[in-house]
Amino acid sequence: MDDTDKNKNLQEPRGNSRIFLRLFFLLALVQTIHSDERNVNENSTFCFVGDTGEVNPIQTEVAEALATSGCNAIWHTGDIIYPDGMASEQDPKFITNFINPFKKVFKKGIPFFLSLGNHDHKREPSSYQEIAKNDSLIVFPNNYYVKNFGKLCVFTLDTTVFDKLYLFFRRAEQVAWIRSLKGRMKSSCGFSIAIGHHPLYSSGDRKNASPQLSHFLQKHIFGSFDLYISGHNHVLADEGERKGTRQLISGTGSLPQGSPVEQPGGRFNVETPGFLKLTLKTSDNEVVGDYSFVQAKGKEIIWHDRKTGQGIRDYSP
Repeated sequence: MDDTDKNKNLQEPRGNSRIFLRLFFLLALVQTIHSDERNVNENSTFCFVGDTGEVNPIQTEVAEALATSGCNAIWHTGDIIYPDGMASEQDPKFITNFINPFKKVFKKGIPFFLSLGNHDHKREPSSYQEIAKNDSLIVFPNNYYVKNFGKLCVFTLDTTVFDKLYLFFRRAEQVAWIRSLKGRMKSSCGFSIAIGHHPLYSSGDRKNASPQLSHFLQKHIFGSFDLYISGHNHVLADEGERKGTRQLISGTGSLPQGSPVEQPGGRFNVETPGFLKLTLKTSDNEVVGDYSFVQAKGKEIIWHDRKTGQGIRDYSP
């Protein structure tokens, strides 16, 4: 599917039949497991990195730290390639801006789960899907998808369609998908994570999501999931909780900037190159997530906390 051709937007069919057919296909993806995902389970160490798209020494430092930090699976929070994504699956930027910098990660057989950022949407975001079809270490079955690892459920979102008005016609399909899966998976999830490129709010220089994106996140994500993990803001941040959902930001993969001059009370927001690391453990029938922000230089833990999972909850604003 081509998400970037604005000239085709007005010609896009918008009927309910199209949404339901597409939703049926997306639900089938829940059971799809790539070969290199089979080594990932709820006892794995999950890492999250974002906004890595610029080739520079900071990107190299972050990539090398990830390769030696015990990560079993890595989620990319978006903006994989700056400044404007890929023109096609043959675009050499995928090699120069992603594969080569993270070659030590790939050599260890660590799968990369992708999510799209606003820069990835600028030309041909479907290129990432085409590449993932032929590389089991790159997981990207659709612009939004869900993965289960035992009691852990991870929903990967495409938040750019809610942030950009010209992509408005793609919103209903994703809303129908998330509503359906939240109900279907509620009983099996002990710990729930939603991942999207854009945060709802920030104590840094990008304060709030756009009104239409804010509406989506507050209605469908906050109040329903244990963690919401994003990038876009080029910081590492623990922004606290709203409606029982804790928001974490991991976006310092190549161009860190935008943290507040003074640290906000009770929260954490720095522009230090690094990433987020998460491990789960079960205690007294509860799933607890221990997470830490890791500075790339020296792999020092610079912030640590934990979150007790409640799974997927119903929330009606």
